[in-house]
Amino acid sequence: MEALETICACLPEEIARQARDCAGKLTEVRLRPGGRPQLCFADGDELLREPLAPAAFAKVAARMMDYSLYAWEDELRRGFFTLPGGSRVGVCGRYAVENGRVGALSYISGLCVRVAREVRGAGAALAGAMLEGGGVKSALLLSRPGMGKTTLLRDAARLISDAGRTVSMADERGELAACRAGVPTLDVGARTDVMDLCPKHVAVAHMVRALRPDLVVTDEVGDRRDAQAVLDARRCGAAVLASAHAGGIAEAARRPALREMLEMGAFDLVAFIDGGLGRLAVLQAWEGCA
Repeated sequence: MEALETICACLPEEIARQARDCAGKLTEVRLRPGGRPQLCFADGDELLREPLAPAAFAKVAARMMDYSLYAWEDELRRGFFTLPGGSRVGVCGRYAVENGRVGALSYISGLCVRVAREVRGAGAALAGAMLEGGGVKSALLLSRPGMGKTTLLRDAARLISDAGRTVSMADERGELAACRAGVPTLDVGARTDVMDLCPKHVAVAHMVRALRPDLVVTDEVGDRRDAQAVLDARRCGAAVLASAHAGGIAEAARRPALREMLEMGAFDLVAFIDGGLGRLAVLQAWEGCA
């Protein structure tokens, strides 16, 4: 797996070996200076035996950022950066706060590395349901964190794109397409355009105006700006495929922004991942399912 090898190249040899040993089920690697490395899975985690020395932790962080904290300054203000291959690295540490906004990072106290993966065919059921009947239906994909939403979302977008539909992808965190210099390093389909590292509500509005997509794809919608962008895209005739964190469909329907999108008809279908990594427990029409 290319994304995991990119991560392992930055890790001490023993941690990398143990990460590779559980590659098929590994979802995150969490590192803290002086703490025991944590390998996370969909059904639990494992703390490795030996603590990671602060100097070794600093070396891992430096390798992941190509030895330039300042080159990643804008990304770090948002709390994460993305490795080649699409793995997102969440960052915790001491941030300056300037006029109520997060400013520069002075040191790093924790890294949460989410392992990106491509699973061809993972999105087949979702893509098939969206394409049923000849048009493109809109869909909201839900799950708890770490259950494979991004993997499934990416593959469904790829399948719909390769089925002949024009797709626009708002990749705010750089995880869906993992673009390097504007070129996707993960397969998102031959007819897909990507706008990355831009707030999703801005990217969606821009792409709907400029690119006339059949389908807009975006990850982790949740606030009212996202809701407005999704609803505007639907009013302009584009279908939308989006994901959100929720422990179930009823829970999603209680969150104000998600409820607004659902009640206003933004999504024809809802899907919920449960019972295993990337496994769809529910895939049905929205009406009446809450």
